[in-house]
Amino acid sequence: MRIISGKYKGRRLSASDNLSIRPTTDRVKEYIFSIIAEYLDKSRVYDLFSGSGNLGIEALSRGATHVTFIDKNPASIQTLKKNLQLLDITDNQYVIVMKDALRFAIDNAGDGHFYFLDPPFVYPDLQQLVDLLVKNVAREHAVFVIEHEISNPISQQHADYEMLRQKKIGRSLISFIKKVQNNE
Repeated sequence: MRIISGKYKGRRLSASDNLSIRPTTDRVKEYIFSIIAEYLDKSRVYDLFSGSGNLGIEALSRGATHVTFIDKNPASIQTLKKNLQLLDITDNQYVIVMKDALRFAIDNAGDGHFYFLDPPFVYPDLQQLVDLLVKNVAREHAVFVIEHEISNPISQQHADYEMLRQKKIGRSLISFIKKVQNNE
């Protein structure tokens, strides 16, 4: 894994030894950041299922001011800390939350501009997680970038969000959704 662009361009990241963790490929990462790159400057990012920190660190490299990394796996958290230290990323640029993604969405979904979700391919609670996040995120028009298995789609029609775009890459669907104004 490497950082594709920005301040840390070309730098390599460590990966977890856990074979069940599937890092986002460079191809998928290039696609995601080609869409959102111009909007990252001074943004707040939340990286759920952060693993090694691949997506969140790429966002920092491209101008995000702060990333909240969320993962429940202690080994992933250790790898993430190693990567942050390797790149000399200062602790005022990030927070690490060791918590299950659903629990995070219920407890404190934050006020981010972007939310990256890269759950395990076999993750039956994906729609529930997306619904909770969209409902509980404070920022109107927050954008959620979700890499998920084709056989585990998210709803295209929803009152709380709008599907901006979706693309199939290999076994993955990359879905971009935006929280819509709640008129209650």
